[in-house]
Amino acid sequence: MTRGLDRRTFLGALAAGAALPLAGQLPTPAQAEPTDRRRKCIAVLGAGLAGLAAAYQLTRRGYEVIVLEAQDRPGGRVETVRDGFRRGGHAEMGAVRIFETHTYTQKYVREFGLTLSPYDEGPSAVHLRGRRFLPPADGQPWPIPGLHPSEQPDPAARFPDYVEPGFDELGDLDTPGWPGSVPSARRLDRHTMDGYLRRRGASLAWRDWFYAQNGRIARVNAAAGFAVESLQSGERLTSIQGGNDRLPYAMAAALGSRVKYGSEVVRIAQDRHGVTIGYRDRTGGHELQVDRCVCALPFAPLRNVRLDAGFSQRKHRAIRNLAYMPAARCYFQTHSRFWEHDPLGRLGGLDLVGTDTMAGRVWNTSSQQRQPGLGMLHAYMFDTEALTFAAHGPGRVQAMRRLLDRVLPGLTEQVVAVAHKAWQEDRWASDGWGWTPSGDLHWMLPAMQQPEGRIHFAGEHTSLWIAWMNGALESAERVVEEIHHADS
Repeated sequence: MTRGLDRRTFLGALAAGAALPLAGQLPTPAQAEPTDRRRKCIAVLGAGLAGLAAAYQLTRRGYEVIVLEAQDRPGGRVETVRDGFRRGGHAEMGAVRIFETHTYTQKYVREFGLTLSPYDEGPSAVHLRGRRFLPPADGQPWPIPGLHPSEQPDPAARFPDYVEPGFDELGDLDTPGWPGSVPSARRLDRHTMDGYLRRRGASLAWRDWFYAQNGRIARVNAAAGFAVESLQSGERLTSIQGGNDRLPYAMAAALGSRVKYGSEVVRIAQDRHGVTIGYRDRTGGHELQVDRCVCALPFAPLRNVRLDAGFSQRKHRAIRNLAYMPAARCYFQTHSRFWEHDPLGRLGGLDLVGTDTMAGRVWNTSSQQRQPGLGMLHAYMFDTEALTFAAHGPGRVQAMRRLLDRVLPGLTEQVVAVAHKAWQEDRWASDGWGWTPSGDLHWMLPAMQQPEGRIHFAGEHTSLWIAWMNGALESAERVVEEIHHADS
């Protein structure tokens, strides 16, 4: 959910910079060595943040590590695009935001000597039911047809009735076996966010207003949605100076030749002695014999891997049934920040316009750019918005330009560069992020986290910090502890 609608409100590139510290150097203190006399070897599958962080920490503990990555870059769904933009501009196709509450992300940012840049702030507009307007002054009605009389004076005033009970129903997230062990959370697990809001009495117009602020989360599992919001809320909104991909590039540089790019995993097998990884690279097919494995692949591409590892039925069921959220971005670099002179009044901040259109939320990342004069806008789309955008095929950018020219008049004459991505078209991600279907979180979360023999599982989908860099990093540290204790 958006910064402006967090729980507190409810309650009331190395490619772009110089070499980074630690590049190619990993301390391996003797006291951290595995307990047997032979250094154990771990294969890490995937060089996204989860895989890189797991490899980094395992190497520091004295393990031999090899990372297999199918792509030619690190980062997975942390992807920063610079090509085609003027004067050092960059666009985040994946992760955009870092809150001060993201303790794992903050830790790695500090460790690699990176700098966080705060987003600027400013008023945002709304585009609903074909009308574009600023939030009205207190006491003035919202011009949204279909709002219930109780919603009309101020839609946000209904948060205590519609939204806050969901946080109460979560219970304590640290309860062993959550959510299955907490009856109210188990009941919440049965609903989508849209179903939950409907049961609380929210009108369709109110729900559309809500999604315009928070993204198209209608089909999200309600227990998972409330849980991630309860964890991620913060006040200080930042990103990594120069691009968020500077973090995975720094990690990969520290790991050096341990990361093998262009290496597609095709088979995973194990017995009581170790794990066998079959993979393909430019020279052909290979097998790798290791003591243990960290599988940091999203489950969607993992479905294309031959699994001869004796996984439990619940693990196979979780791999097969985890839902993935379509997500897309369409960026426009502009000559100026023309929205600061919008006919409605000065607009600014990250959340520039919330809409009920294909564009989803229009975000402004101009404050993160190297050149202060140019602008950088993007439509952040997921679920039906992302699918509609992708369905325009070769005409998707032109369709978005026409749409945004209505949402932000004057855009067309301002555009100097464009970049876009539909994550459901990415072979190695298959979609944006993992979401458990309604009714499945109580069994699927522990099943996704559960080790299978010598194989351990990391990735944001195995964390309650779903869709955040912090979740990927948290999961990495969890599997490192699992491996350390298993080998102690």
